[in-house]
Amino acid sequence: MFKVKTALATALCALALSAPAFASHCPVDAKSIDAALTKMELSDEVKAEVQALRDEGMKQHEAGKHHDAEKTLAQAMRMLLDSVSM
Repeated sequence: MFKVKTALATALCALALSAPAFASHCPVDAKSIDAALTKMELSDEVKAEVQALRDEGMKQHEAGKHHDAEKTLAQAMRMLLDSVSM
């Protein structure tokens, strides 16, 4: 289980750090968040907050607000990373 969390955290971190290099990669981030939500053991509160941020980010993406969407999705990924290090 630890290896899965470590690999997932590494992948999420790489995506978050490479965010400025890829314009409009919101769907990729959303898929990564979805995968993490299904594989990670999170409290219901954290899971709900991450899901809400993911959904808001995709709404922003669909509205053409890609910069805002990337920031929102990155916030969701940071929450996931923070929950791994706890």
